[in-house]
Amino acid sequence: MTFLAFGNHTVRSLINSPYFQLKKFLLLVDKYKNDKVLLKLLETKKIAYQLLDKNDFSRYSFDKKNQGIVAFIREYNYVSLNSLLKQKSNHRFPLLVMLDGIEDPHNFGAILRTCAALKVDGVIIATKNQVPVNSTVIKVSMGGVAYVPVCQVNNLLEAINELKKNNYWIVSTVCQPGSQEYNQIEFNFPTCIVFGNEHQGIKQKIIQKSNSAIYISMSNNISSLNVSVSCGIVLARLVSQWERNELKNNHNNNKS
Repeated sequence: MTFLAFGNHTVRSLINSPYFQLKKFLLLVDKYKNDKVLLKLLETKKIAYQLLDKNDFSRYSFDKKNQGIVAFIREYNYVSLNSLLKQKSNHRFPLLVMLDGIEDPHNFGAILRTCAALKVDGVIIATKNQVPVNSTVIKVSMGGVAYVPVCQVNNLLEAINELKKNNYWIVSTVCQPGSQEYNQIEFNFPTCIVFGNEHQGIKQKIIQKSNSAIYISMSNNISSLNVSVSCGIVLARLVSQWERNELKNNHNNNKS
């Protein structure tokens, strides 16, 4: 099914992304007729485009913040779990995010934006009870979806089994007895962090299969955070830990 992406930065980011099959572009002629870089890129990629005047462009019911540029997307290319595991990591250790039943496309989009900013190696979702990559997800991610591979699997439990075979440590974000505070754990191993549904959290079977569980301590009678906010806090802490350790190791190596 064809879906849409809007906005200059977002749409441009999709052109070179390996995860999108683009059908055509509609461009407001007054804004893009002299944009030789964009037009040349579209021609090189063999992506059809039309330059429309304001009247013709306004006949379409596009998002008001379209900035005069719209991409028609033929398909989003989900990656296989096997290819996700084979790719080179962006960090000292491979880092994946698994989402258990995220239903709100705004949350999914915000998570993808965070994952792109922190160079997460990939996001794993299920085919059922999970919002797919769609127009809203692309819009909220502000182009982040172009840089992070998303793997869609039939069964998250089976995916966890495969991750464990590849030496991944599965960490569920839950608030329950036995959980560790998120800033007290050392992530010195390939890691997959699981974030749960906006209402029910992570399924118990997934928690039981996890190697450990972490929580974010809170005060002022705040009992929980939005899942995309929790994702940002945990991932930022993990990535900064790895970066600090890397700097420390480089410093020690230079001294010796």
